[in-house]
Amino acid sequence: MYLIKTNPKVQFIFFLLLFFIITSFRIALVQSLYIFTLCIGFSVFADLTFAYIRKKKLFIPYSAVITGLILALIADPYSSWFQILVICLSAIGIKNFLRISGRHIFNPAAIGLLIGWMIFGVSPAWWGASLYTPGAVSFLNIIIYLSLTTLAFISCYRYKKWSTVLSFLLVFAILSPLFFSSFSIKSLISTVLGPGMIFYTTVMLAEPMTSPVNKKRQILYGVTVAVLYLFIVFIIRTTGKSLPDSSITALLLGNLLFFKYR
Repeated sequence: MYLIKTNPKVQFIFFLLLFFIITSFRIALVQSLYIFTLCIGFSVFADLTFAYIRKKKLFIPYSAVITGLILALIADPYSSWFQILVICLSAIGIKNFLRISGRHIFNPAAIGLLIGWMIFGVSPAWWGASLYTPGAVSFLNIIIYLSLTTLAFISCYRYKKWSTVLSFLLVFAILSPLFFSSFSIKSLISTVLGPGMIFYTTVMLAEPMTSPVNKKRQILYGVTVAVLYLFIVFIIRTTGKSLPDSSITALLLGNLLFFKYR
């Protein structure tokens, strides 16, 4: 209980787990247990193994549990065990070994999902943040938003990433009419305030190790990723080309552009 109160990583794990439990009721129990067990198990095992190779010591793999939970909420729950294994190993392997001057470059979950798409053609499902009824005032929706609000609090307050989140959402809201011909105020509000966008901005975009700490750079980072996100969506919709998930691609490009300036 003390760790939950004092350690932001433990808090994040607790509320990600709560969010997973809430959303898991919308798919088959066997499938939710399957994706949860594999993502957590492979991620933790990989982190302990890779870190021991690097440092010759064991530790409590909080970050691996967080990565595993995020992957369990985003990855396609109907992927094969081998596909999930490759995604998790890629995420944790790059976190451990692809560093410059000791700095992480890419969001672990995002790079793992991109590699999964490149090798297997498996696209992120984002099932955990999308299985809700838009506009409906229901007990499930209220609980979903409460758990996401808590994650947002940890991300924006404990990790001080509110500048990143707000700058992304503001630019996304302002520029959306320029990129989408079917734009409407109602659809924009539904998108910006939807669980999917809240999850993306507060959990993925504002990830502590791969997003800027400096306030001005946080704002620039959020603006950059929002523009990239909208531009990639626009390309996909106008050309019909099969490209990686736009939100994941924009995030990783943002990581690459800002990893020296955090």
